[in-house]
Amino acid sequence: MTLVALLVVAEAVLLVAGAVSALLLSDGDAAPSGVRDADLVAVGLVAFAALFAAGLGLCAWGLHQGATWARSPVLVWQVLQLAAGLPAFGGGAAWLGALVAVPAVLVLVGLFLPPVVAETGRGSVPR
Repeated sequence: MTLVALLVVAEAVLLVAGAVSALLLSDGDAAPSGVRDADLVAVGLVAFAALFAAGLGLCAWGLHQGATWARSPVLVWQVLQLAAGLPAFGGGAAWLGALVAVPAVLVLVGLFLPPVVAETGRGSVPR
């Protein structure tokens, strides 16, 4: 259970790191106001990623506590993460696909291990 929760925390950290790198690498054309459109998009991406990372962190805490509610959002995030990462294998960035897909697969497998299911089952009481 702890390992699954730590992997979810790592995913949250990587999500924010990817968004921040997008912010640092943004290079849009300057608008008349001096603000670049790509910079605004990158700031929005970082804000969105920070919200998702906070949600993932909350879910990781919930998994660690054995909370039933935490499994579903983590499961959905893993499926979305796989859907985002798998095309990278065909696009020539296999390292990026592996960085995204491998943790998702590990968490998915971990969520269905008998001890994790037993601890987060409907009848379980959080620690």
